[in-house]
Amino acid sequence: MTMKFYKKIIFDIKGNQKGVIYMNKLKKFVLGLCGISFSLLSVTACSKAISFTNISPKDAVEILKGDSGAILIDVRTPEEFQMLRIPGSVLIPNYEIKEKVANIVPDKDTTVIVYCRSGNRSRQAAKELIDMGYTKVFDLGGIINWPYDTEGDEAL
Repeated sequence: MTMKFYKKIIFDIKGNQKGVIYMNKLKKFVLGLCGISFSLLSVTACSKAISFTNISPKDAVEILKGDSGAILIDVRTPEEFQMLRIPGSVLIPNYEIKEKVANIVPDKDTTVIVYCRSGNRSRQAAKELIDMGYTKVFDLGGIINWPYDTEGDEAL
């Protein structure tokens, strides 16, 4: 059995010939198959990416009323939480999310809503929760945009 070889000439950026590669049909087929498989894996992996959703205070209230298992997490510091918080929220400072969230929210399919003061820490926490495998994560943003009742030492 004779193999048919294909000549492939390699050029550099300027168009100068750099070398010649000879490929037979089998190698070309295998390389093509590998390329297709890799492309399909990449598309499949990318299409299954899960991300968090930004929500408004109104949407957060609706979720909390409609989903009895939903949990509202304040990711600010203990001092900020003591001064002002949304009623019913649980404190897990952003810098402790990785270590403490599993104790409070063991089921990764639980609806989780996070908030902070202005939205930066809640966004970081939401990303961290998604990376940890939580599937229903909502970022409420900052308590500064919360128009409803609050509680704490400096309740509005």
